[in-house]
Amino acid sequence: MLIAFLLSGCSLMKVGKVSSSNEGAEDAEVIATDEKGKDEDQKTEANAAADDSSEKGSMTPAEEFTSFIEGDMSDISVMEYNVQVNLSQAQRESAEDKDQDQAMKDALERAIAGYEQLIVKMEAIEVESDELVKLKQEALDGFSIYQEYLILNRELIDDPSKDQEMIAKNLEYQRAKGTYQSHLEDLADEYGYSFEQ
Repeated sequence: MLIAFLLSGCSLMKVGKVSSSNEGAEDAEVIATDEKGKDEDQKTEANAAADDSSEKGSMTPAEEFTSFIEGDMSDISVMEYNVQVNLSQAQRESAEDKDQDQAMKDALERAIAGYEQLIVKMEAIEVESDELVKLKQEALDGFSIYQEYLILNRELIDDPSKDQEMIAKNLEYQRAKGTYQSHLEDLADEYGYSFEQ
């Protein structure tokens, strides 16, 4: 039951092309195990986002939307994809582990930390237009709700009474995801943007 619920919430982001081959899983594994220098990378990215904000001020709303999707959100999508691939891989591996519960807890802890990094990176993104401010907040809300859902999944391992709370959190996430994706599609239509580019 746990695995089915975890996989039901995958990916807030809408990505044109994401590789799902073993190569992608290997890349995700390398990224997940390379903890060194993440803080420095995040500081550099935050500084780059601040530098980009002055450039974004002179963009049209359509140009800012395209920059947001193809630059900022593309990076976020890759990060989220890697977290999800690692979690999925850990679920398969934990089924073979003698201490299955602990292995799953460890995998969930890594996913929770991954979503914390997503939230920090998302918060650092600078946007100007009211529509993108709203879209960014919807994405942040979705990430936060999904992180809470993962926390409930971890707690469920020791406390089966959390199952209804976890189901309710998943439904809340699905609603937030739907709101975000609907708004994203509306803006894409408004600005003539295609995700199949």
